[in-house]
Amino acid sequence: MTLTVCLRKGHHNVYDDLIAYPPTGVQYIVPPHVTQSSLKFVDSIKKQLFATYVHILNEPHSLSIPIPQHCQLIHATSGILIKNKFPWIIDAEHVASFCGFETGRLEKVRAKVEKLLSSPYCQKIMPWTEAAAQSIRNGLDTRSFEKKIEVVYPAIKPISIKKKKNEIPKLLFVSVRFFTKGGREVLEAFEDLQKKMDIELTIVSNVPEPWKKKYNDPSITYLPPTIPHETLLKEHFAAADVFVLPSYMDTFGMVFLEAMSIGLPIVSTNVFAIPEIVGKAGICINASNISWYGKDYLFAWNSWKEFSLKTKTQEKPTIVKQLVASLENVLHNKNLQKTMIKHGTNSVTKGKFSIKERNKKLKRIYEETTTRSSN
Repeated sequence: MTLTVCLRKGHHNVYDDLIAYPPTGVQYIVPPHVTQSSLKFVDSIKKQLFATYVHILNEPHSLSIPIPQHCQLIHATSGILIKNKFPWIIDAEHVASFCGFETGRLEKVRAKVEKLLSSPYCQKIMPWTEAAAQSIRNGLDTRSFEKKIEVVYPAIKPISIKKKKNEIPKLLFVSVRFFTKGGREVLEAFEDLQKKMDIELTIVSNVPEPWKKKYNDPSITYLPPTIPHETLLKEHFAAADVFVLPSYMDTFGMVFLEAMSIGLPIVSTNVFAIPEIVGKAGICINASNISWYGKDYLFAWNSWKEFSLKTKTQEKPTIVKQLVASLENVLHNKNLQKTMIKHGTNSVTKGKFSIKERNKKLKRIYEETTTRSSN
């Protein structure tokens, strides 16, 4: 018997793999977004109008959606709450997903978010990580819907790419955001490492020209983040020895799963869910004093502008020192590399970030939900 689920699909590429590899016996029907258009500029205008609408009415990111015939359940994604009087479940990477990740918004719409999540139509709340679950518990009064909360980790299809062997070890940094993901500190750490060993670095990011000029070194390759994703994986992930991304603001980061799948040891930070994701596949340095998130997993800064400026202008010698020590540790310890690679690939192929584990949990949730709502 086929279980038909109306998937209110988010823009994140994690949902592409969900549609491509659904749980056995599950058929997804994806209605168009209310902001979706075949023309990019129209799509952008619709999104702006939606954002204006929720601001004016002090609403969370919530809406009613068209439900295709024969659907038994709505699976809402990316924290978009559902107003339909119809059984629905929802996933979210952070409590702020319910209000568009805007600082100061949660306080204004908290009661409405809690009301929707407490509704009998909301059957399950699926944070992406334990950190995300904790953010929901700390940001909302969950007493009326605590039993609905269950972590469901995202997953990707294992990436089959042959790794290249390098005579000189190569580091890889990938992110559109250069400063808030620690790109400045990677360049500073790389400069220190060069004094101790032959090493190369590839940075795929929007690196400001002054920084390219300052670190104008033949051992550093600068690439724009617009290069095709397949090229990025086959030519640059495959050619790297260590993936380094000392992010100060990630809630998840699918790029970590890609690095793990390809077999790269990781050096990152202890920000939000990154240690939970990386586990024994890498080293997470302490960046709590600059993190976008506090110990309560909620926003630690009053504004994104303030945080961004701080990551751009503040000297971070402790971060750089930790990066240098961690990268040296990984590069000089072959046994450690093997352990990290094994842990990372196992996590993606058969562990908590595997399609098998995700689908097993989702199938159970779908079946329990539809059974409960039909009684």
